[in-house]
Amino acid sequence: MEQRPTRQLRVDGVRVEVGADEETRIDETARRLGVPRDVIHEVIPIRSSVDARGRPKEVFNVDVTIDADAVSDPLPGGVRPIPEPPAAPREFAPQRDERVVVIGAGPSGLFCADRLARSGVETVLLDRGQPVEKRGRDVSRLMHHGELDPDSNICFGEGGAGTWSDGKLYTRVKDVRRRHVLETIVELGGPEEILIKGKPHLGTDRLVRLCKAFRARLTEVGCQVRFGAFVQELVVKESQGERRVTGVKLRDGEVVDADRIILAVGHSAREMYRHLVDIEVMMQPKAFAVGFRVEHRQALINEIQYGRYADEEGLPSAEYRLAANYDDAGQRRGVYSFCMCPGGQIVPSHTLPDGICVNGMSHANRRGHFANSALVVTVRPEDFGAYRDLELKEDDVLAGMGFQHEAERRAFELGGGGFIAPAQRVTDFIEGRASTDVRETTYKPGIAAADLGRCYPDFVTESLRRALGDFDEKMPGYITEDALLVGVETRTSAPVRIVRDEDSLQSKSVNGLYPCGEGAGYGGGIVSAAMDGLFIAEQILEEVSE
Repeated sequence: MEQRPTRQLRVDGVRVEVGADEETRIDETARRLGVPRDVIHEVIPIRSSVDARGRPKEVFNVDVTIDADAVSDPLPGGVRPIPEPPAAPREFAPQRDERVVVIGAGPSGLFCADRLARSGVETVLLDRGQPVEKRGRDVSRLMHHGELDPDSNICFGEGGAGTWSDGKLYTRVKDVRRRHVLETIVELGGPEEILIKGKPHLGTDRLVRLCKAFRARLTEVGCQVRFGAFVQELVVKESQGERRVTGVKLRDGEVVDADRIILAVGHSAREMYRHLVDIEVMMQPKAFAVGFRVEHRQALINEIQYGRYADEEGLPSAEYRLAANYDDAGQRRGVYSFCMCPGGQIVPSHTLPDGICVNGMSHANRRGHFANSALVVTVRPEDFGAYRDLELKEDDVLAGMGFQHEAERRAFELGGGGFIAPAQRVTDFIEGRASTDVRETTYKPGIAAADLGRCYPDFVTESLRRALGDFDEKMPGYITEDALLVGVETRTSAPVRIVRDEDSLQSKSVNGLYPCGEGAGYGGGIVSAAMDGLFIAEQILEEVSE
């Protein structure tokens, strides 16, 4: 039988009932194209999302193989030829024997080490924390017993700070490396749906399994992976006016030699930031955001977002994204939701014995009874001196770190110790009165009713109060007596940027040192941090392959 000539098209916005089967999707694609179903050979989903406006629908962009003569030009709206596929990762052939030490086993460190080791570069991956098996036990002791291991917790250890999170995998960064990151996760056992979901996520339960698989993959290609390896110093030698790293010194005194060092330490590596100041590595203070976690019942968020369809079977737990911008002395001050966790829980992300810091996490199914999100306010370097009783100056490169610590210390005092977090009804916070009673939350160490306005300078508190009113207009019902704020959230991003050369990606002050990922100020989540790790690995491979 003679093969009919075909044509490939991309069709955007194919709308079907949530949970509809493949046959329904093909039928709707045919309707969109205005063709009989039997001229369609194949329909491959490329991207999907849920549109909650009116009756919720699942919306797909699909690639269609169709009889060539079935559709003529000009094509219908929302239909176009399939774009060229993204370029495959470049292959390298290293010509020089060099050892690269990667500090930090978060997304940027893992993907950087993987790219280097798989290309034949001797790679050593060091992390101060523990592998996920032991790290999980350390996190459990923190959650249930208030016992903090400063090296193994929700911020430090295999997988980085994202391991105990919602595991969001979307980014606004447009780069071919994004696809490589997602495909690698699928190869490691992640769900294939992340390749097409508009807002893919993994959840903590999947992330833990993926970390184990990633470790096995690294070991298989010859990468040396070491945990409990706290890097106390970078070994820097000076010759003919040039400074260059030659290795790292661990806490136990061991020196690990290196020709190049990737600094992928994460946004909470305060000891490393202080050390970088001591050895005069060029850094800049940068803006970040601080605020609280807000927790609602998930059923309420579903009702607000889905309306009368909230109880329909098959709908995912609803999420939201809120933002407002206000003029503040001629500058824009942003207030926004961050890292929203549908069906999730609030978790302790502190790393210091005298500070409280919270974050959010959820499992893959997002079926918990509560939803939480950070509500945060932008803090600029010129704001760092807003704590009147502290000497924090905007030209002090670590002033932002001091600002974070002061908020965490005040929250610790308000909670009364033992990592009990201060909490307040949203309605009380808006009215400026301390809560005298609060319901239980998902934050397992426990909460204490308090006045959260005492945690921050006035500009943070007043910005949040104003924004909550605006958010309730966007999502009527968002402000309720039952909604709680839990404090504080300060680790939204690094308080510094470790300056690197735009071309070589090395530190501008120490050769051979490569600031990388979120902790260096060059990433903002799992995927963007992983992409930065790949970016640096490729730069090094380019140099050693010449």
